[in-house]
Amino acid sequence: MGFKKNDVVDCVGSVNIVLDDRVVLQGQIIKDREEDRKTEYYKPQVNVEVENENEFITLELTCEALIIRDNAELKEISPSLYREGDRVRINVARISAIGPSHGCPAEEEEEEALVARG
Repeated sequence: MGFKKNDVVDCVGSVNIVLDDRVVLQGQIIKDREEDRKTEYYKPQVNVEVENENEFITLELTCEALIIRDNAELKEISPSLYREGDRVRINVARISAIGPSHGCPAEEEEEEALVARG
């Protein structure tokens, strides 16, 4: 069972999305505006059968993209694949897990280091 676009587009707040290649993206899901457009345009009739029609969501990143290493440690991807503030389209079929985001791991590590120093 996979995710469907409608399962995730109404999320409120920041989310963590784990992709099937262990890339972790964190950010805010942005609603597609195409549904809101009222513009009429010519749509040619095309009869094509598609086994799996891809669905995408748009995520505005609030943190750098991360990868889950073999030892389950989160590491920033170097060189940066995407940066904070970028908007990326994600194929919903590639999502392995999705859940709430509680801030960027790099920021948490900095806070822990400051507390340890006293």
